[in-house]
Amino acid sequence: MAKLAGYSVPHFHRIFTAHGGESISTYVRRVRMEQAARQLLVAEVNVTEVALNSGYETHSAFDKAFKQQFGFNPSEFRALNRIWAGHLINKHIYYNPKEKIMQPLEIITQPDIPVLYARASEMMGSPAFQAANREAFGKLMAYLAQHNLMADMRLCVAIYPDEVEVGKVARFDAGAIFAEGALPAAGAGLAYQTLAGGRWAVFRHVGPYDTLWQTWQAALRDWLPTSGCEFRAAPPYEAYVDDPSQTAPEVLRTDIYIPIQ
Repeated sequence: MAKLAGYSVPHFHRIFTAHGGESISTYVRRVRMEQAARQLLVAEVNVTEVALNSGYETHSAFDKAFKQQFGFNPSEFRALNRIWAGHLINKHIYYNPKEKIMQPLEIITQPDIPVLYARASEMMGSPAFQAANREAFGKLMAYLAQHNLMADMRLCVAIYPDEVEVGKVARFDAGAIFAEGALPAAGAGLAYQTLAGGRWAVFRHVGPYDTLWQTWQAALRDWLPTSGCEFRAAPPYEAYVDDPSQTAPEVLRTDIYIPIQ
């Protein structure tokens, strides 16, 4: 699918989620459940047969997944009013196009940038990192404070080397970019990576960190496909302009860097 769309696999995952509001695996599960629900409504088919056709090996596993999707087990669903059942089947995530597409703050060209980073991984329960964010930044900031390196840090960043898909493990890198001439040693559990030089579209998000996904979607779903630019094979990242301990959440500034050709 990624090849047909002309994207790399990681970027195809990002674009698909941004456009559809759900990951590829979530989309596949939803469509299979909707097809199963339609079979249950229009034909006297055996539930076990429907389960097997939907990719489930057991009746119980199918029942559990079906109830998670619709709030009813297959037998209860069959007994529903047909109008209500149809509403549950077709209750998709719809996208209302914005009147105006968000534009980047700037498009810049950067050289290779070394980043001292700590990495953590997380099984994604939602499209946002929680545990991995705390673990990686906790490790990085503790090291910087212990070695009196805070004053040398020019920018704090979060790098996303993997596509983020609910139900799968993804890596999260908490990084520090230092002032020119300062390149401290990497302590235990830390390492250096390079943000590859090239062109970047920079989008400015203003607001709390839990709303960052809105600007990510505006950049990847709305702007990129209409911009004439192509995604470059490099991990996107966030740069934190303000100190959250000194800035109110509603005015926090975060820059999102999208690599482009």
